[in-house]
Amino acid sequence: MKLRRIDLFTQPERPLNPDELDKLRDALKQKISGKPTAYILGEKEFYGRVFAVDAAVLIPRPETEELVEHVLKEISSAPRGAAPTTNHVVDLGTGSGCIGVTLAAELKAGRLTLVDISEAALAIAQKNAGQIQGAHIICADFTAEDFLLNEKADLIVSNPPYVLPEEHGGLDGGVRDFEPRLALVADDFAKLHRGLIAAAHRNLVAGGLFALETHPQKSSEVAGWLTSHGFVGVEIRNDFSGRPHFVFGRKDT
Repeated sequence: MKLRRIDLFTQPERPLNPDELDKLRDALKQKISGKPTAYILGEKEFYGRVFAVDAAVLIPRPETEELVEHVLKEISSAPRGAAPTTNHVVDLGTGSGCIGVTLAAELKAGRLTLVDISEAALAIAQKNAGQIQGAHIICADFTAEDFLLNEKADLIVSNPPYVLPEEHGGLDGGVRDFEPRLALVADDFAKLHRGLIAAAHRNLVAGGLFALETHPQKSSEVAGWLTSHGFVGVEIRNDFSGRPHFVFGRKDT
């Protein structure tokens, strides 16, 4: 109906016209099939901004908003001179672009790079990146050994696939049947994460921050891989439910 919430309160008796009823019936049919509401609407709010979404990308989640919160707190609390200015933000495996776009906006970064292996996902990311001037879109496999950015990053963030293959069948039907498996499941968890960590280390400036969301049961293992790859100050952080969901580290200076 394209009404604001206040409009619904001020005109509660207004009947729907035939076109609106048709749209409602179609939406209800989709919802009954199990299709997530965000895909039906074509958008989802994330950290106070509205992002376009479709079946090519994951639906932004509250715990990923927590990753953004942790990154912003980490950057704001860093002693002056202890870390580089956050001018270039990179989001590896960006999907909708919600993490990278949000951080670039909040940090007023001069440069944003969104990377994904899926061209369909990048079409959505491109749409959402319109909120940021100077955004760059790259279709690439960031786990490849030769993956290099044109300009090193001050901050690299990622919410890579981390659901284990044996867990996929037990996911909620709306997630399992409608969200892209490519963005959800890590068929080789170690290979994907080690490749991601190597790419982050290779493409960060000295002192740059790397932050990722990962499987809570694997976060200690992931933190060990960061340390063995040369990251310092490696730290596991919990989400609001107390699960060790996030891993942070800085490239050694």
